[in-house]
Amino acid sequence: MGYLKKDVDIGSIGLSQLLAVYECMPDGFLFTNLQKEAVYYNDSLKDILFEEEGTILATEDDFLSLINGCTIRHFDNLPLLQEETDVVLKLTVKINERLKHLSVTKFEVFLQSQPTGTGYLIRDITQEEEILLLKTDLITIASHEFKTPITSLRGSVETLLREDADWDEEFKQDLLEGIHEDLVHLQELVTVWFDIKKIELGTMSLNKHHFPIGQLVTKTIEQLPNEIRCMATIDINMGDYQNLFIYGDRKRLHQVLLNLVVNGLVHNESKHKIISISVTTDDQFVYIHVKDNGLGIEPEYMDKIFERFYKINPPLYGKAHGSGLGLAVCRGLMMEHKGDILVESAPGYGSTFTMKLPSYLSEEGE
Repeated sequence: MGYLKKDVDIGSIGLSQLLAVYECMPDGFLFTNLQKEAVYYNDSLKDILFEEEGTILATEDDFLSLINGCTIRHFDNLPLLQEETDVVLKLTVKINERLKHLSVTKFEVFLQSQPTGTGYLIRDITQEEEILLLKTDLITIASHEFKTPITSLRGSVETLLREDADWDEEFKQDLLEGIHEDLVHLQELVTVWFDIKKIELGTMSLNKHHFPIGQLVTKTIEQLPNEIRCMATIDINMGDYQNLFIYGDRKRLHQVLLNLVVNGLVHNESKHKIISISVTTDDQFVYIHVKDNGLGIEPEYMDKIFERFYKINPPLYGKAHGSGLGLAVCRGLMMEHKGDILVESAPGYGSTFTMKLPSYLSEEGE
């Protein structure tokens, strides 16, 4: 059962018939008396707001301080909860390292037409807000990335459907290959978008196990498309770390490394493209470095490149490539592995992107 002030006569304040109902509800309830003492709050309020077991809210001020302390930004509307009698507020809190969206409603409590205190209704609206965010993001990705391939698909299909034209087989084959490429691109966009949402919502599932780092690097290079692999010289220098075991999701780490290698080739205007992959370690981490001889990145863009939909597109870099989602997913996947992605770059000198993973120095991965 939730908290009930010891010296309270349940019947005198009209709670006797409601306690069972409040205890079964998913929303949090808090009732205070005219002296601003906490009279009752249910278990759902504890589940929503408390970080530690044994926390006690003895007064209304305790509750307001708790709300203010876990809000992720300064709660400018806190005075409204203190001063007004009927208020509805939405806020975002961080509890046990997880973000929650809450709706807090304050109302006056009456018994036989006489005010007896104040009530607070606390609803966890995280799922509702995330669904709304998903819809917003889907609109965003559609407006950013779906328009071009869909327009291309429509043009190609309409061309093939023209009854007044007799296209030769080679031309039709080219159109069909273009349609296939656009469909693959759309599928990749949807996959990447769902990866981002899983990472943001904390629902990304990783199949972790121990495996040699050499396998990760070698298999990634082998799976590069031929048209990309032929664009450059790829140097691999793992030194004595070929058989060093790392711990993680092989498929997801391959996804990250492949993305970094492809980026180093695509965003590269050099006549002879070079990608260098090397491995280093320290007492805590293993580092996989992917260095290219591309254009490099201006300092003001270094932090932005990991933002969703961000593309560097000033004159120096020419036309922006990709969806602007790849590096956001890569960093998210590395964070899921308790690691990160680091970047060093300078205009005209290329870039080095580094996968940072917790180290397992034993070859058996123990």
